[in-house]
Amino acid sequence: MARKKTRRRSASGRNARAARIVKTPGDRPSPVLTYIEDRGTVYDVPLEVLWDFMKKDEEFHPRAHAATLRNVEVEELSEITSRIEYELQWGGRWRKMVSRLTEIRPAVRIDEELVGPFAGSKKVFLYSPRGSRTSVDVLCYMRSSELSPKEVGRVTLDDLAKNHAEDEPYLRRFAKKYPGGLPPP
Repeated sequence: MARKKTRRRSASGRNARAARIVKTPGDRPSPVLTYIEDRGTVYDVPLEVLWDFMKKDEEFHPRAHAATLRNVEVEELSEITSRIEYELQWGGRWRKMVSRLTEIRPAVRIDEELVGPFAGSKKVFLYSPRGSRTSVDVLCYMRSSELSPKEVGRVTLDDLAKNHAEDEPYLRRFAKKYPGGLPPP
């Protein structure tokens, strides 16, 4: 098993370490898991504001990914787990995706891909308060029915950076309107 370590910038521009485990000769598509880390992304809002933006906001967050995400249906499975069906613009076409999202606020989110080109993949998002900012570390165990392990690593890191870039302007607007997060219902 070859282990390749590279330095890269996280979605926020800070240095992050990405480690990829590559087991497939010739970089063919494979069900082998590829491990990816993206550490050190920082959002310039407090932890509770970030969580409210992701979970409760119906004004700003839905618009952040409108160009690449559509037909989202959420089924609550428990207090902390949801099943999400959606279509994602990926590889030049719309793909049906299904995932299970488990959230233990305010510390962790676990995204498990059930249907789609990354079925069997898992991403763990760890949230840490840093005063008026929030640090996010992402640990991914990814696989793809269409990409090589090397491509999976690149696509995953690019996707994390893209999602961060899409969220940032809307998160700033949300935080300006709701500096302490959304008021209780």
